[in-house]
Amino acid sequence: MGLDTVAPLHLHARSFGHGPEPALALHCSLAHSGAWRGVAGALAEDMTVTALDLPSHGRSPDWDGQGDITDATVAAVRPFLGRPMHLIGHSYGGVIALRLAVQYPHLVKSVSLFEPVLMAVAREDGPEQAAWNAALMQTVMTEIAAGHPDRAARAFMRVWGDGRRWDDLPEDLRAGATRRITVIRDSEPSLGHDNWGLIPRLGEIQAPLVLMDGAESPALMKVVQDGIAARVHGARRKTFEGLAHMGPITHPKTVAAEILQNVRRAEG
Repeated sequence: MGLDTVAPLHLHARSFGHGPEPALALHCSLAHSGAWRGVAGALAEDMTVTALDLPSHGRSPDWDGQGDITDATVAAVRPFLGRPMHLIGHSYGGVIALRLAVQYPHLVKSVSLFEPVLMAVAREDGPEQAAWNAALMQTVMTEIAAGHPDRAARAFMRVWGDGRRWDDLPEDLRAGATRRITVIRDSEPSLGHDNWGLIPRLGEIQAPLVLMDGAESPALMKVVQDGIAARVHGARRKTFEGLAHMGPITHPKTVAAEILQNVRRAEG
């Protein structure tokens, strides 16, 4: 079921499930709210999940380029957090969830994240992995600046996609990634450089937090997840063998089971 809800950027949302626990789900960059269909389906008896199309994604409007895209995204998501809810986030959506948990702790019941890409953690905890990521991002930025968004999207998806070759992806997926690739550039100040100052405030998070990653993901992800967990009292870590960065999409039941455990921690 789809529903439109007024927010600063008029974000589009859809609702999954009918369980008693309310959750807000935030997708990864270049995706849309439908990416949560599998996870939410596995949680349908326990949770009602509101999944958003973030700015410049899905059926939501494009970011207008004013200010900082991550600040604008947090502001657009905030109206959906109208009562205490569980936060579920993947990749960029996971970073938005961390911001919400810091800024609005009274509205957050638990936080379940799969590989939030707060890459600036690696600048402090794993300089070698941070340098690897900086080189990748430089390639993406260079291609965008040169007017080759398709090449930029190809380079990005080679690392952060679902494992398929670019040429094997459906044409609509390639077209969507190419159109939205500037989001990757625009979110770099918050992800790679922590321009808002999220890292020093991670210790303020009080809600039960689980940080999930895939054993097949780039080594950078372990550094980032371990680093976030070390900064949040009581945070749990879970690494899934055989999964990579797109774990919530490729293995939704596996990820959903861990989310449910974290929700029950909050209830107990």
